[in-house]
Amino acid sequence: MSLTLDRHLDSLFHYGLDIMRENEESILHEWTQMQNNFEKTGKRTAKTITYSIDLFSDLIFTYPLEKGVLLQQMKEGWNQLMGNMPIDQFILTLLESAVHHAMKELPQENYKDYQAIQYVFNQIGESVLSEKMETPFAYDQFLEQLVHSQQLPVEWVAVIIKENESYKVDKWFDKNKCLLHTQHNIEATTMYGLTEALLNHIPHSHKKNLLTVPFEDKQLLFCTEIDGVVHITPFLNHSLQLLQSGKLTLTHSLQEHQWKDAVIMFNESIMRARTFNHSLETITEGFVNYLPFERCAIFSYSKNDELGFGLSAHRLDNDAIQAITQDINNLPLINNGIALLNMFGKALKYLQPLYIADASAEFPKEYVDTFQLKSLVVTPIFTTSSNELLGAAIIDQGANQEFNISQDIYTALIKFGQSAGEVLGKFHTSIYEMNQTVHFSPREIEVLQLMAEGESTTGAADILHLSEYTVRDYITSVMQKMEARNRTEAVARAIRKGVI
Repeated sequence: MSLTLDRHLDSLFHYGLDIMRENEESILHEWTQMQNNFEKTGKRTAKTITYSIDLFSDLIFTYPLEKGVLLQQMKEGWNQLMGNMPIDQFILTLLESAVHHAMKELPQENYKDYQAIQYVFNQIGESVLSEKMETPFAYDQFLEQLVHSQQLPVEWVAVIIKENESYKVDKWFDKNKCLLHTQHNIEATTMYGLTEALLNHIPHSHKKNLLTVPFEDKQLLFCTEIDGVVHITPFLNHSLQLLQSGKLTLTHSLQEHQWKDAVIMFNESIMRARTFNHSLETITEGFVNYLPFERCAIFSYSKNDELGFGLSAHRLDNDAIQAITQDINNLPLINNGIALLNMFGKALKYLQPLYIADASAEFPKEYVDTFQLKSLVVTPIFTTSSNELLGAAIIDQGANQEFNISQDIYTALIKFGQSAGEVLGKFHTSIYEMNQTVHFSPREIEVLQLMAEGESTTGAADILHLSEYTVRDYITSVMQKMEARNRTEAVARAIRKGVI
């Protein structure tokens, strides 16, 4: 499986559409109120607001369109109804604000939904507010210009598609624009039959030559002068090849820059966090929400002891991850990466994500079996402000799943790791330095705090929503790490060391 960021962002776009469709009644109510307000106050933009609401209502709520089709129809409809107006962005902002207002009235509204809806409107805005010309690599524009060129012997061009075992004319380009009415009625079960039908509809074409050229999933049928076929055929093939190459290059360029959208949304989400736990939770979920991965675990790194220990997990057993304390020397690939980093000194920007095709070759068998690891990516979490490696995010596609990653995902992971590091770096003193000699998981620290507050095992279990047996295991672990003979001594030593 090859993971691509554009597919993941498309799913986020459709998630936003689904949220809007589920709340169609509330959103339409907000839009109608906005429309009525503009009409009552006699604002000049009232008619434009009405047009835009009608367009959005039809395309979002009436037809379950795929992203590309929806954006194209939105752009065409917007240009047809309103043209190029300076208030376009203002209207789009009003429509989006009304949607968010409608969602806030609902009990299930959350930040993920908010961002998905925001992404839908961002994509619509980029499409609608882009230059009003069509893409320079649209084949229909190319054919239109080709037919009307005075220097080429092309009489007409028919675009042939195949639907339900039948060939039919999808589009028609004619020098004289007098044969458009024929395109809806011409179809046949074979290309030869369709060509014969076209010749019957256009008698004067018997004196011409018909040339078929395959293009993408279509067939292009050119009618040209008989003497011109030898000269025009190489030109057509070369021109269509250039058109296709340009189109692919443009598509690839747009996809390469999609990682920026993912990074922006990730940064917006983690910057909202005000506590360490909330930051950790948001970062862990962010690697899954904004990138095409299914599971994520965050580990911190102690440079002095060369240890890594689990902090947080998303769609994995959180307690199992937090119970992990691992000597980095037992992870050769990761250890080599850190050793290479030390050679460069402060050049953390050279620390790159590690793609591991088969986890069994690099990780201890107990982890591979417990978490059913296969392919995974280890993404460094670091700060450039204090120039320090804080830890890593280990992400994958789920239990026993193999995958590859594209360059845009690789680029996004670097940015994610740096952004996560800058946020977690604010808590470095209070969270990581207290673990320089004794390493506790966040759950063990919670148990210690409750012990210090005088909670019984039963009380701590109720507060933490754990079983008493699990709490006893944590207490035993804490006592062993603190080399304490009883709970009271463990708490006293923890206070003296500044752990709690």
